Amino acid sequence: MEQDHSLAERYQDILAEIERLSRVTDQFLDTELYRVYLATLWSNAVLEPKRAGLDGDELEAFYDFLNDRGRDILGGEEPLKDCFRYLLCSQGEQAMERLRLPAAHRQQLARFGTLMGVAPLELRL
Repeated sequence: MEQDHSLAERYQDILAEIERLSRVTDQFLDTELYRVYLATLWSNAVLEPKRAGLDGDELEAFYDFLNDRGRDILGGEEPLKDCFRYLLCSQGEQAMERLRLPAAHRQQLARFGTLMGVAPLELRL
């Protein structure tokens, strides 16, 4: 529990900024953009934990922490995996194109989704 508090203190500002940047209005949040930011934060932390301000042994706790924060915005049991599921589906790919993510960024997120063992979520509109 102490580690969760430490993570909250260290990442409060970045998560607040992610939420701010994802806001459309006071009441509405662009969940596509939020998913990209959350998935990017996680993938960068895994790639370079020290650069992300984490010790290698904190990754599991950080994953749980991001899931807790993601639940507040996105709901679901594992919102971080759900972010990758969404980004791997055709609607997520279209969203990343609309957001003008560089191809290397899209490929990184796709690789992480695959490494996490998530399957694309096909949404029905």
